[in-house]
Amino acid sequence: MEPCHPTLKKRPPDGADWLHEIKFDGYRAQLHLHGGKATVYSRTGLDWTKEFNPIALAAEALTDHHLVMDGEVTVFGKTGLPDFQALRRELAKRSSPHLTFQAFDLLYLDGYDLRRMPLIERKRVLRDLIGDRGGAIAYVDHLDIHEGDEVYEHACRMGLEGVVSKRKDSPYRSGRQEIWTKTKCTKRAAFPIIAFVEKLGAHPRRIASLYLGRWEGARLVYAGKAQTGYTLAAAREVRERLDPLIIGKSPLSHPINKPKATWIEPRIQAEVEYSGVTDDGLLREPIFKGLQEPRTATKVPAASPVSGRVPRENILQLLPDAVVPSKEELAAYWTRVADRALHFLGGRPLKLVRHVHGTTFYHKGSLPPIPPEVHQLRIEKREGGEGVRLWVDDLAGLLGLVEIGAVELHPWAATVDDIEHADTLIFDLDPGEGIEWEFVVETALRLRELLEAEGFRIWPKLTGGKGVHLMAPLPAKMAHNAVHAYAKRLAQQFASRDPDRYVTSAQLSHRPGKLFLDYLRNGRGTTAVGTYSPRARSGFPVAAPVTWKDIERGMKPDAFTISRPPRRRRGM
Repeated sequence: MEPCHPTLKKRPPDGADWLHEIKFDGYRAQLHLHGGKATVYSRTGLDWTKEFNPIALAAEALTDHHLVMDGEVTVFGKTGLPDFQALRRELAKRSSPHLTFQAFDLLYLDGYDLRRMPLIERKRVLRDLIGDRGGAIAYVDHLDIHEGDEVYEHACRMGLEGVVSKRKDSPYRSGRQEIWTKTKCTKRAAFPIIAFVEKLGAHPRRIASLYLGRWEGARLVYAGKAQTGYTLAAAREVRERLDPLIIGKSPLSHPINKPKATWIEPRIQAEVEYSGVTDDGLLREPIFKGLQEPRTATKVPAASPVSGRVPRENILQLLPDAVVPSKEELAAYWTRVADRALHFLGGRPLKLVRHVHGTTFYHKGSLPPIPPEVHQLRIEKREGGEGVRLWVDDLAGLLGLVEIGAVELHPWAATVDDIEHADTLIFDLDPGEGIEWEFVVETALRLRELLEAEGFRIWPKLTGGKGVHLMAPLPAKMAHNAVHAYAKRLAQQFASRDPDRYVTSAQLSHRPGKLFLDYLRNGRGTTAVGTYSPRARSGFPVAAPVTWKDIERGMKPDAFTISRPPRRRRGM
């Protein structure tokens, strides 16, 4: 079966009709299992079962099925991210335990051709088939987020290759298709030029490629070779510009064997665009963009380390800039505020930000062993299948969450005894770059007027981050979809008064200089940071319930911390 190939786009699509997956850095492959025998084909139809033997052996454990899966063979490098160079090294070995088949589609199962089924249904069946087994065959989960840019920007910050976006209702079609799109991440930085390769026989002289370095403290190490991006004029100009800097030996701290290189003093930097960094520190696909006189050495941004014990479905959920308190500090904080915090957090399904083995992430997927004081609620997930949400109702439960690495708690706007109906309406006022806090305060007061005219009693919550939440308890519980639609209408009605200063789209490119009226906190399974929850930020601020007088006098969102928690609100 010829694979379905995504069309390259500059930006991912938006909307509820699309889902988004990680773009894995590896070899596209198709896994066939018939009569207990597995065959792995390359994207061009070659039989690569021998090369991918550990995957074939793992597939043969599914002996009860006849199937065809579509996916990507990859290896997770030292950073915990998919790494193509690491994959090539593993393939050079006779057999590698590090090869994984990341399965993202199911084309055939037990006599049924599934290609005409909607993608979301094929993925549901695939997930049920593979489960959370891990090992050499893993299910590729997806993000059901309407703003494709939000997923893309996060993927790029994490050092991933990009995202693949797919229409949920699409059948599987071979060849290049618009129903699947891919958006590749690119980065841009300046690196010291350490050598050049000259174009043989060229008159006047010109370069063919540049060797680049990067600084690790006082050490200069090899960063890769930029072979493309040169116009004829640039190739000549760079050659002459580097001529006075030629030296007789490599300037690297640990010399490498490059027989065609002409070494130079690393005093000039090349600005390059690149797609990522391999696990051994080499730039992927560097493209020359111009020369830059260096003021200071530019270091390659390091991808966030990911422990192999952190579930791989959390790759897109990582928080690379997080700063977290110790478990002892968290336990002391919860002991101090539990009676107040449980009024807001108790008896509600929770989404967690966890810190495990040096990595902080929004938790998704399989859970670690759960202390008995923490309750588990089995729910039907929006995308199908069954999931588990944790909840607590006492201090022992809060301390149990600390035990499994939970730092932030994000509760549903619903209780565990009726998860299908919301009891709270939430608006998040999230200021973009250039928005003064005074404008956030002014907006909060104006939005309160609108909501009170709708019959709500509003109370404000400082988020411990950048903004403020307006919390409106619902007089009667409502279905999540109805609350979402109602919040969207109110937000858009309010934003229409001043479209130059307000935005209701989560797309990051729309938000500089504007205040984002985030109504997306409303919906089944969507959450907002919980009242009294610590934040994984410097100083360990907490989300705090405050009075309208506090808002009017300009109290900032990080006014309270785990060492200086908010006082009890009257009546709560």
